[in-house]
Amino acid sequence: MADPVTTDSPVTASGEGAPPIPGEVAELIRARAGERLAPLVHGLFRSSLVLDPVHGADGGGAAGRLGGLPALPEGTAWPEYADRPMQLLAELDCAALAAAFGAAGPDTGGWPLPAEGLLLFFHDEWLADFTGRGCRVLHVPAGAPPRPAPAAERGTPAVPAVPVGAARALSAPSYQDRELERLFPDDFLVALDLAQDLAEQLPRPAVRVLGWCDTDTGRPEGHRPLLQIDSGVLDADWGECVNVSFWITHDDLAAGRFDRVRQGFEIA
Repeated sequence: MADPVTTDSPVTASGEGAPPIPGEVAELIRARAGERLAPLVHGLFRSSLVLDPVHGADGGGAAGRLGGLPALPEGTAWPEYADRPMQLLAELDCAALAAAFGAAGPDTGGWPLPAEGLLLFFHDEWLADFTGRGCRVLHVPAGAPPRPAPAAERGTPAVPAVPVGAARALSAPSYQDRELERLFPDDFLVALDLAQDLAEQLPRPAVRVLGWCDTDTGRPEGHRPLLQIDSGVLDADWGECVNVSFWITHDDLAAGRFDRVRQGFEIA
């Protein structure tokens, strides 16, 4: 018989080199899922980065920022959708993110995004494309000056810049994720109750890189979240939209391809 899991005995999650699962969370999983399935639930956990605003005028210690103007290198066009310039939602420093992702030590699994340069996340602020094509993610070298916004008559208002720091955090699937649902084919309510328990133990951040989806946004088939942003963290008017997310396939993430990223959004 397996030794009991106690709250001071963290369990290692096998999913994507995720950091140890707190003992109280592991005990909760075992109570819901049972001894046989608990390790499979552990294996679903993913590592992610939580981005929180950095206080202070200079934004010291930031891993990037939300909003502002993009550091687009010369010769790189400002992304457009439906003949209107897109809005920059985030400019993230890959080296700073990679350092935060590996801060728990050498046994943390590989950083799946580029190790250098910047990731720029653009979207169509009108949220007019329900196929998820109204976004663009660019990986560019660092060091270019901020690009002025396009002419006002064609432009989209810039989101005021918010410097953010990054910290590594566990991310668990929800009842809407098939990977969890498939573990309980005979009783979906077990997956539903377990997902609710995990959501209470691992609070949803306002901004997350990688991990699992934190919202009721529809999941594009074969994709996983790349970046999720709640509207409340930005000074932006998205109407009834409360969350914008960027999605990427497993294969594109592994290959560092960002030209097929999809957008999702949640309406209140």
